[in-house]
Amino acid sequence: MKPTILLGTLAWAALWAQAPEPFRVRVSVPGTSNPYLAGMPKGTKADVGDRAPQQSPVLIKLPAGAAGVTFAAVGAVDHQPGCPPHCDPPEGSTQTQHRRGPEHGIGDIGAPINALVGVFLNDDRPDKTRPPRGLKFDDSHQQFTIFSPGLKQVFFIGRGTTKSGEVRRFAIPNGATRLFLGTMDGFEWNNNTGAFSVIVAVECTSVDSNMSSVDSRVSFANWPCLPEHRHCTPAREIVEERAPGQYHVLLPAQMEWGASVSTPPGTHAVVGEIKGTVCLESAAESCAGPEGKGPPAGEGFLAPHAPAGSLVLKTGSGRTYFSVNDRTGNAFQNHDGFFEFDVSIQ
Repeated sequence: MKPTILLGTLAWAALWAQAPEPFRVRVSVPGTSNPYLAGMPKGTKADVGDRAPQQSPVLIKLPAGAAGVTFAAVGAVDHQPGCPPHCDPPEGSTQTQHRRGPEHGIGDIGAPINALVGVFLNDDRPDKTRPPRGLKFDDSHQQFTIFSPGLKQVFFIGRGTTKSGEVRRFAIPNGATRLFLGTMDGFEWNNNTGAFSVIVAVECTSVDSNMSSVDSRVSFANWPCLPEHRHCTPAREIVEERAPGQYHVLLPAQMEWGASVSTPPGTHAVVGEIKGTVCLESAAESCAGPEGKGPPAGEGFLAPHAPAGSLVLKTGSGRTYFSVNDRTGNAFQNHDGFFEFDVSIQ
């Protein structure tokens, strides 16, 4: 079974650039914006004196067809009186945890104090259903470029870019109609000071077939990311058969030949709409899209004639298998990221 190099790939960032002109809005997010009051009615109380609407987070109503969102934030806040001069930028500073854990049906979060955070809701009150699992954004979990929060999960935004300047992009969960922006604190938002100025750009799917790939991009919005990975890395593969011989595949970077589809005799697999980013090492320069990076990888790699980190396939025993191109063995366990693509059996 000789690995095949996949040509004509389309990186996730290029796909995003093809989306219709985004809906943009600029908002001011006061330091007093408590994300745990998102979607709650007037008079609702939160920990240590906070109440709606005085400490409610900033609401942004999502337009129809909203699929993804990016942010650009400036300004400074502090979790107590005294900003300025003592305040933090949107990335925050010391790692902290929400003291009460889940509150009003909204999930727990660990993140840098004073950071810009967000939470997606549908049209329902969040306290009517159980809270989702909490999220943690410490130093090793803040340099992601793609993230897929679930409904009612408070997530870290920061300034909207990584330390190296890459834009953080967030997939909007299915059913979300509202986005709330707040700040990170352990408790008592009512004595916070300062504010962030935030530009929110919401990407929408097209009404025609040209953006069908964006629809598929958000189809796996609820899979969890593994802990202790620098970039969001799924715990397992997902292979979804959408029609006879038509598959949508999520391939985690850390799995050697980690996903496969049935290929009956006399047929072959055609791969398209490939997107995603993987990192073979922790350094940012090791990250690349499905095309990989650099010259042919050479002997010892799964596909010697393809660049390291590229998406490759092999066929045998009635199945087609997919993998990130690297040396076989233990090298895979340290990979970050994923590829996502469609497969048609012809």
